[in-house]
Amino acid sequence: MKYYFYEDKLRSHKRLKVILTAVVIVIFISGGYLLWKSFHKDAVTETKKDSRPKELPRMVNLPPKKPKPEPVPTHYTPDAPLLEQVRAAMRNGIDPEVAVVLAKSLSDKPERADAVFILLEYAAEAGHAEAALEVGRYFDPTYSGDSGTIIKDPEAAYEWYQASLSGGQQDAKNHLSDLKRWVEKQAAEGSFEARELLNNWF
Repeated sequence: MKYYFYEDKLRSHKRLKVILTAVVIVIFISGGYLLWKSFHKDAVTETKKDSRPKELPRMVNLPPKKPKPEPVPTHYTPDAPLLEQVRAAMRNGIDPEVAVVLAKSLSDKPERADAVFILLEYAAEAGHAEAALEVGRYFDPTYSGDSGTIIKDPEAAYEWYQASLSGGQQDAKNHLSDLKRWVEKQAAEGSFEARELLNNWF
């Protein structure tokens, strides 16, 4: 009887062992499968990402750059006031270089200085060095020529002369020297603005 009991117990242990082994194998296989599926899913996702067509650069989607329009000829009668001629030219998109040429060609009339200044300032703001020199003279208190209705401003004159010099106009050096002597005299007489300008002078 004891022998059979021992044999039954041994069989039970073997069955339990087999069941546990089977459970471990199932868990191991299931875990391996889930791990493989996870890696496989990431790989598929990456492949899909790489296979997507890349977006075109934004610049490709922009409309083509329009060519710079040619200067439109001005339309005015020869006897029109100079300021009217200049405003017509500006409205029609005059080129900065043409603006300087037109400024030099204007006839000698009472409003000539103001008309010339409009053209020169426009060209100077576009980077025209010669025009910047002439605009500086309009503001320069040492300049004795006709400045029209433009109020003298030594600081503005200094800035335009510097811009002109940077653009290669060596004549600006002489104008800067004359202007500096005038500013130094004003500073000696107690002008706060003149002292400030001298402090920032290059």
